[in-house]
Amino acid sequence: MKKNKKIFNKLIEKFWFVPHDALLRSLDSSALLKIKFKSPSLDIGCGNGQMSLLMYPNQKIDVGIDLDPTGAKEVGVYKKVIAADATKLSFKTNSFQTIISNSTFEHIPQDKKAVSEVARVLKKGGIFTMTVPSPYLQTSLRKLMNSDQQLKLFDKRIAHFHYRSEEEWTKIFEQNKLKVIFKKQYFPQPEIQTWYRFFKLTTWKPYKRELWSYLQDSPYGKLIPKGIVIWFLKQYFKKYLKKLWVKEGGMQLIIAQKQ
Repeated sequence: MKKNKKIFNKLIEKFWFVPHDALLRSLDSSALLKIKFKSPSLDIGCGNGQMSLLMYPNQKIDVGIDLDPTGAKEVGVYKKVIAADATKLSFKTNSFQTIISNSTFEHIPQDKKAVSEVARVLKKGGIFTMTVPSPYLQTSLRKLMNSDQQLKLFDKRIAHFHYRSEEEWTKIFEQNKLKVIFKKQYFPQPEIQTWYRFFKLTTWKPYKRELWSYLQDSPYGKLIPKGIVIWFLKQYFKKYLKKLWVKEGGMQLIIAQKQ
């Protein structure tokens, strides 16, 4: 719990202007905390590495890939960073012992093709770990919105293409000789509701840009009492760290082993 709280505090302090992201990544980090990255390792969807720096503080990953990994090399988490498409990996077959992907496959239109590439470059007996949204997230968000059209706009804004179930993922993995060895859900309805409220607030456009961008890098952000906001968020979100796994949640951790 102490380690979880430390990561949580750092995420809030770093990403206070997008508190919904800080909350969800704190939960992701709790789900992934005990995962060991046996070398050689690959992270699919590393982004700029800032989240990884806080979420994997004691891990060293051999390769990180993303469509735009600008800045990821400098954070010190990855030995090597490559701009790459997950559906067209340039690595040789049986290259990695560990592959991890946090909240990425829902953003890949051809996610089945990406899974086949994971299976190809993963060594026999190697482990693939991923976190992805579940259908429960889609159902919960629909209840919080006024229409299906609003949900479509939301999915377009955050580039969500899929809300696959555990059963769907299990079938896709089996077709690629990947056996699911662990699966659990987290991020229940109360947390989804809180996450969505902060998402709506920070993506509101007071002018030409979304609010979070003004808070992050404009002179207007300096007018906000940052320290007070961070204190409030830590107090408000800490209750969600007490229990992680639930029967039904908007996110799921799935671990598979190559046969």
